Amino acid sequence: MLDGLRLRAERAGLKAWIDTRLAQRDSLVVDDLANSVDFVLAFAVVHELPSAVNFFREAEVAMRPGAQLLLVEPKGHVGNDKFLKELAAAGEAGLSEADCPVVAGSHAVLLRKRAA
Repeated sequence: MLDGLRLRAERAGLKAWIDTRLAQRDSLVVDDLANSVDFVLAFAVVHELPSAVNFFREAEVAMRPGAQLLLVEPKGHVGNDKFLKELAAAGEAGLSEADCPVVAGSHAVLLRKRAA
């Protein structure tokens, strides 16, 4: 899947803007990205991870102050209670709600890292 994404990014002229990485079960493997990421997309993935808390903590460390994270979870797999727990984990990591975009059939929220 990552090779396919890299190929599509190259064809679209976006290869320089996209960094693909194979995460480990307990790590995003982004230690080298501290305060350098402008945007994180978490689309239908956080509910699959062993720890939402760890995900949001690692994402927050990688994000620049003011950077955004779009969290989208499918309503068919993630109930309201679970989504609210994910939002609480994001808040514990220092991310706050910036907007609530509409994504059909999904829970969605745009989160922002506090500015420095």
